[in-house]
Amino acid sequence: MIGFKDYIFKFLEEKRQPKIILIGGPGSGKSTYAKFLVKEFNIDHIYPGDLLRKEKQSGSEMGKRLNLGKGDFAPNDIVKKLVFDAVDKADGFVFDGYPRYMQQVKDMNNKGIVINNIVYLNVSEEEVIRRLTARGRADDKPEVIKHRIELYQKETGPVIEHYRDHAGFIEIKAEGAEPEEIAKQIINKVKNK
Repeated sequence: MIGFKDYIFKFLEEKRQPKIILIGGPGSGKSTYAKFLVKEFNIDHIYPGDLLRKEKQSGSEMGKRLNLGKGDFAPNDIVKKLVFDAVDKADGFVFDGYPRYMQQVKDMNNKGIVINNIVYLNVSEEEVIRRLTARGRADDKPEVIKHRIELYQKETGPVIEHYRDHAGFIEIKAEGAEPEEIAKQIINKVKNK
């Protein structure tokens, strides 16, 4: 049984290390803003995209099941294992691109993951297309981009609506200013929520 003093220290430690979800469509700048949050709060960056690519390159049995680059979501059981393993090692973190759909929200709730802030990066579809075609990654072809936007609206739209009433929900217009300016807005809102 945990003593009162230990409980208070644990509570204060958890309050000090924010647990943040960055949510937004493809090309909304999640990874860019995650880097600012990681630096500001000294927390881990949990990015399923990187975790999946590393798993694929490892040649593991799980990695062999991954078919990346088509714009589709990876199998949830693999994403869940990789993300939850990362959460178990982190005191504070920023989720970059997780949860993507309601099943992942349920998985997080079942695991008892407590989130302090949900930062919704609101970017127009025109800006998303402009950004993604400009960055020139192999999977950023117009038809793949369009598919990713449609999938995001269908699957992630309900997640945004689910979190909209959460006390820590923050909506940021993530276009029309320099990333540093937008990052300052996000950091200030996280500190004051």
